[in-house]
Amino acid sequence: MSGRRSSTQPVVGWVGALTITALFLAGCGSTSPTARSTVTPSGAPPAAQVSTSTGSLGVFLVNSQGQTLYMTDADPEGSSGCYDECATTWPPLATTGDPVASGAVVAKELTTSTRTDAITQVVYGGHPLYTYSLDGAPGQTTGQGLVQQGGTWWVVGTDGAPIKNTPAASATASS
Repeated sequence: MSGRRSSTQPVVGWVGALTITALFLAGCGSTSPTARSTVTPSGAPPAAQVSTSTGSLGVFLVNSQGQTLYMTDADPEGSSGCYDECATTWPPLATTGDPVASGAVVAKELTTSTRTDAITQVVYGGHPLYTYSLDGAPGQTTGQGLVQQGGTWWVVGTDGAPIKNTPAASATASS
C-alpha cells in the first residue's frame, strides 16, 4: 500500500467543497417574500418622512428622527445649489421613494428633485429641504438665520415658507 493513494480522498474533498459552496449559495438568496432583505440599495435611505415639531419658532418641519428641516434662499426655485462642502454641513433630505407627510405637513406640497449628484432630494413648497449637521438633538434650530454657503438658512414652516424670526424673538413675542 505504500506509494499508492487512496481513491476516496479526492472524492471526499470535492464532496466537502461542493457542500460548502451549496450552503453558501443557499444563504445568499431566497425566493420567499418573507426572506427578502429590507436594506435599500447602496445604503440609501427609505422613503423620507416629513413631520412637524413645535418650538420657539412655532410649528416647523422635521424629518423622521425629529431633526429640523431648513431651506436656503440661495437655492434656485425647486432645485438644489448646495453640493460638496455645503452638503456636508447641510445634508439634503434624501429619499428613495415618494416622501410621506405626517403631522401638520401638507402632502401636496411634498415633491422631489433629482440633484446633479443623483440624490433624490425632498422638496416642500418649492424649496429643497436640508438638515443642519450641528443640530445635536431633535427639534434644535441652531442653523436658523445663519448666513453660509452663499445664502441665509431658514427653518421651514408648514406653509412652505421660511420662518424668518429668531428663537429669542419668538420667545419674547410669546411671553
